Amino acid sequence: MATKNIFGFAAPLSVELGGTGNNVQIGYIGKPGTAGFGVGICPTANLPTDMTPMSGCFDPTNANYGNYQYADGSVMVFIPKFYYKIGTGANGLAINVVDIKGTAQFSSTVQANDAGYALHRAFIDGGAEQVGFFFDKYQVSKVALGTGYVGASILNGLPLSTAAAHNPIAGLTACATNAYFEAIKAAHARDGVDGAKNATSIFFVASQFQRAALALLSMAHGQACTSTVNCAWYNATYNYPKGCNNNALRDADDTTVLYVTDGYSNCGKTGSGDPFAKTTHNGQACGVADLNGLMWEISLGVTCIAPAAAAIEGMSVAAACVVTWTGHGLTTNDFVMILAITQADWVGAKDKIWQVTVLDPDTFTIAFDSSGFGTAYEAGTDPGTVTKGAFYVAKQATAMKDFTSGTAAATDHWGATGVAAMMDAFAPPFESAGVFVQRMGSGANQVLSEAVSGAGWLLTGMGFPKDAGGTDTTGTNLFGKDYFYQYIRNELCRLSCASWDSTSRAGVWALHWGTARANSSHDIGWRCACYPV
Repeated sequence: MATKNIFGFAAPLSVELGGTGNNVQIGYIGKPGTAGFGVGICPTANLPTDMTPMSGCFDPTNANYGNYQYADGSVMVFIPKFYYKIGTGANGLAINVVDIKGTAQFSSTVQANDAGYALHRAFIDGGAEQVGFFFDKYQVSKVALGTGYVGASILNGLPLSTAAAHNPIAGLTACATNAYFEAIKAAHARDGVDGAKNATSIFFVASQFQRAALALLSMAHGQACTSTVNCAWYNATYNYPKGCNNNALRDADDTTVLYVTDGYSNCGKTGSGDPFAKTTHNGQACGVADLNGLMWEISLGVTCIAPAAAAIEGMSVAAACVVTWTGHGLTTNDFVMILAITQADWVGAKDKIWQVTVLDPDTFTIAFDSSGFGTAYEAGTDPGTVTKGAFYVAKQATAMKDFTSGTAAATDHWGATGVAAMMDAFAPPFESAGVFVQRMGSGANQVLSEAVSGAGWLLTGMGFPKDAGGTDTTGTNLFGKDYFYQYIRNELCRLSCASWDSTSRAGVWALHWGTARANSSHDIGWRCACYPV
């Protein structure tokens, strides 16, 4: 009989003795439903300079399992590489069931793909597969570093925001304003001198890929558990991490969770949730905290280029309304956003996303039935507008740490030059004819793609539904009924998690497509991540 390790799998050839005498595989994600799942140990050869294992780091039953501390005091959690399989009902797993396997099960991505498992996109950076990534355990707060100040992941810190009234990011040495884009400078300062930005920093604002990985781990863990033994937030109905989201320092689905106020509105101190394990991605004290509410968090790796809104030149009375926009530049299946219509009957087309069918260079149809309208659209007087957008995601060859905060350079996260050099186009899974406010999940529909490569794989790697059937205005408890705010915004700056007053909209799957790089807000923060060396 093969020897098994603490996780219940065949013991690997290479193991390291843990703090309690357990054999723990280095770089292993663990088994869903067990102690230590969802975090792990970074291989010593890949540990960044000034990153130190915390006491208990090698013990999967310890609160510090897989937890490391950087030189500025930041606590970061190591998330080892893993493979996943999304259930379709016909591939050995029920629809929307998630299975996670680590490096002990598959020796390569090719082998995993052959078995129907995909490598998560979060583990590809700079054109290479990564052994894992480090992710801030807490939202960043202001700490002194030499003669300056940086944003660090500190227990009970006052979470920094992008607004002057609430722990402003502009208080950091590297940041000049409170705009969202300053977060990139702040991340690059963690390993700088006296709080100054480091041009060769290993740190970056946590990516949408990494957040999607944490959400997927949470789902798999909750589905594998049958009690709160290894997952404090486990619940038959509300089976996902809890947080500060009910506008009263508690969780909307579990009022036993209580945060300590940070002194501003009903925002809590990061990491102050009690019971703490209910607020982490894996329901254990070793996990990443505060991913459900507290503050919206900036997520890098996804953006949009959208020209200025154009006046609607005409809308026909027809079962499939024909919209006139001279030289629209669209192709069939592109999305447009219609705003500002005031005319009776026609207001039904506004404040929605529409997928188009192109007729010619100046006209396209949308699935808006205006055939029964008694009055023609009056383009000369109605202020209706139409906006198109092209969406982009970081290339596999791009290193997240290389993104800069401007709009003109080849490394900038925003603007045509940086997008061309660093990103690829993708099609967002918006709901055509849908209002902006959607939620994750839709009845019994499969939400995430099971693909091991291609467009579907990429969408799952970003935490996005595989198509419009994965969201509706109600959502499902499986995905926490989390916010999916579809929108077309130039210089899109994607947000995750939601804030202290978002109630049931908050959660690990929450996605906001409606804000831009130069915005600022009292409830928007961020956290850092890095890849091993």
